Amino acid sequence: MTLPLYPKLKIELEDWFMEVFKGAVQKELGVFSESPHFIQHEGTSHSYETVDGEERETDYHSMTAEIPMSSIDVADRRLDEILLLLIEKGEEFGRRQAQFHFGRLNEIIEQAGNVIDGKGQKLTLDLLLKTIEQVHISFDEDENPRMPTMVMHPDMAPRIQEIIREVEADETAQEKFHEVMTRKLGEWREEQNRRKLVD
Repeated sequence: MTLPLYPKLKIELEDWFMEVFKGAVQKELGVFSESPHFIQHEGTSHSYETVDGEERETDYHSMTAEIPMSSIDVADRRLDEILLLLIEKGEEFGRRQAQFHFGRLNEIIEQAGNVIDGKGQKLTLDLLLKTIEQVHISFDEDENPRMPTMVMHPDMAPRIQEIIREVEADETAQEKFHEVMTRKLGEWREEQNRRKLVD
């Protein structure tokens, strides 16, 4: 007696397994999971425009995830074992992607001259403001800043909280922050005006 092949069930299982894998990848990507992405059907490089209007080109890098499992393995394994394997491989793939993105980001930041070296000193409000000065900040239609996402080591989080409390309690600190944001707003307005002239 021949058993039915259940082709529709196979497709649904494959789709579900892929979603489990992608979910594990996204979890490890962290902040990069929010980055836009697209499919390019041909070519080995991609060009893009920076915030300053400069055109740059980047090469593609191959990155694969190998899940050694035959159709016989799938039939012999328990469902929870398959899901655990997919999650493990997805997390491994996501970590590799995140490491690549952080490495590429460091290269771009160094090329742009936007590296701030604290030389091992404790993070201060002045050092944080100096960092914000180097970052592009956009504003909404009411001219409220859209602050960029900050990525830091978990050990730094308590110090950041201290600085926030310091700014909230100290008028001088508030003035310093306000001065920086006023300059960033001026830069953003100039950028918008240039775009309007081009359009």
